Amino acid sequence: MEVIIHRGTHQIGGCVTEIKSKKGTKIAIDIGENLPSMEKKENIELNVAGLTNNEAKAFDAVIITHYHGDHIGLYNKVLAEIPIYIGEVSKEIYKIVQESLEFANVIDEKDWERVKKFKTYKIPNKIKIGDILITPIEVDHSAFNAHMLKIECDGKVLLHTGDFRLHGQRGKSVIPALEKYVGKVDCLICEGTTLSREKEPTLTEFQLQDKAEKIFKDNKYNFVYCSCTNIDRLAAVKEASKKANRIFVCDVVQAKILDYIDSIARSDYYKFKGKYEEYSYKLIDEMKSKGFVMPIRNNNFARKMLKIFPKNKFIYSNWEGYLKPEFEEYKTLQELVPKDCIFLHTSGHADIDAIKKVCETVSPEVIIPIHSEAPEVFDNMRA
Repeated sequence: MEVIIHRGTHQIGGCVTEIKSKKGTKIAIDIGENLPSMEKKENIELNVAGLTNNEAKAFDAVIITHYHGDHIGLYNKVLAEIPIYIGEVSKEIYKIVQESLEFANVIDEKDWERVKKFKTYKIPNKIKIGDILITPIEVDHSAFNAHMLKIECDGKVLLHTGDFRLHGQRGKSVIPALEKYVGKVDCLICEGTTLSREKEPTLTEFQLQDKAEKIFKDNKYNFVYCSCTNIDRLAAVKEASKKANRIFVCDVVQAKILDYIDSIARSDYYKFKGKYEEYSYKLIDEMKSKGFVMPIRNNNFARKMLKIFPKNKFIYSNWEGYLKPEFEEYKTLQELVPKDCIFLHTSGHADIDAIKKVCETVSPEVIIPIHSEAPEVFDNMRA
């Protein structure tokens, strides 16, 4: 088994991993866009022979771990004859977002057709690409339906973590799943997003929910800035809204996503039907009288709502780094978020203790850090 990290050993996001068997089967794991980085150590254009250009034998498949842009965003650079696989639920969420009006002028018809042709996988089914066997393992992350990938070929076992964490609603299931379906591996390719960031106690999603409930009780009009696909965060906000006796109001895109999640949810925690209202002008009087909680994004709808309800409490529930002036790509977001906002967020990524637990569980011979600006931290985690 040959492993090549085309991008990702010294940057967060935009990672591309190649795995090749002795018989010549080649797969790529993730094909994402670069995220903004203040260090920009490795923030380079992606050009991989046989994957994004025809200079060599094409790859046999691309496997996407989840729907975040820094893992899937360059799918349209992949040669047309190469199949792209993604989790079944991830595909549906990605389609809803891509076909929304916010993206209407971004994705063209050719790309849209490519998205619709994505092949899907779901646990416990395995994927066989040539002589490479892939076992997806669903994990806890800020993207619903994110996966680690167990790769087997040439008598070797590799685990690619994708993005994961242990402090979300489904975090307790990750280590038992690794014990049951993976065991010891020869190689671990592991994300380390948080290792270069300020070290603070990790807030669980349930702790965040409790804090949100208190904020909603103390404030009548509440806006929560968060990703429309961070289902765990939205479930926490929904539960906190209910306990605070506030109306949970969503725009049309958010409503479509929540309706889909409701249709496939196995837990009441992820049931949204009847627990939110889709915004319309008819709701304004009720929102004014009862108070509300509304998840918003960086768009014109959010700006309109903030004008209608100027005396509001703005809760910023995303990575604070996007608000730093160095990130000029997020200038409009920085203008949207008020200086007196409340920061209430927890990472979608593993903290150092979670990474150590994964390393201890699979006991790898070799660790390859990715999705990190501090790969040297892994030196103390090797078996």
